[in-house]
Amino acid sequence: MMGGERIVVAVDGPAGSGKSSVSREAARRLGLRYIDSGAIYRAVTHFLLGHLGTLEKGESYAGHLDGLEIAQRFDPDGSVQTFVNGTDVSRAIRDELIARNIGTVSDDPGVRNFVNGLLRSWSRRESLIMDGRDIGTVVFPDAAVKIFLDASAEVRSLRRAAEYREMGKTVDVNEIRNQIIRRDQEDIARPFGRLAKALGSFYIDTSSMEKEEVIKRIIELIAEAGGPRVVDGRPG
Repeated sequence: MMGGERIVVAVDGPAGSGKSSVSREAARRLGLRYIDSGAIYRAVTHFLLGHLGTLEKGESYAGHLDGLEIAQRFDPDGSVQTFVNGTDVSRAIRDELIARNIGTVSDDPGVRNFVNGLLRSWSRRESLIMDGRDIGTVVFPDAAVKIFLDASAEVRSLRRAAEYREMGKTVDVNEIRNQIIRRDQEDIARPFGRLAKALGSFYIDTSSMEKEEVIKRIIELIAEAGGPRVVDGRPG
């Protein structure tokens, strides 16, 4: 890859593997755009609930997306803002109602096609890093860098519990571990957008790695593929 060309970095992995936080930080350091694909599906869910009130598993919702415009902004400080028809919904899409309904929306093949088209259109404009569960297998199978981040269920549950405690929530580590195991089973078995390691992807087991080690490894892989690198603390 020659300098100046756009580069796409696809980062997949199971829930709790830390893919969002490390991808976001790698993007910030390299001066790339980070896309939170999960937030896009949350934004679609927010839009559909606002128009339909309730959502039913197995229904097709692609026909209800007319007039929906989604945008996402990645700021230099590493924060991400998501917009629906010009309105900032970054906080609204984290509501529990969205969490309860997002599975219905993200399992809809028509919705997935809509979102994938949007994500691909963004990649034609600028270099980016994107994380999810089928980014390297479905959305960007020809990505310059494909990474699969993993960690044991035990480690992921401890990390998730620590995050909740930082937010002041009382948690049961065993219950979180059970939730993660169930989520893994569901994600692997999904008929569309299932979790899988993409052909040609770099596998990174982060179970015994510090966050900084993972970030540096991702940056190294991007540089090796001809992408930008950090020089004296700045993208170069």
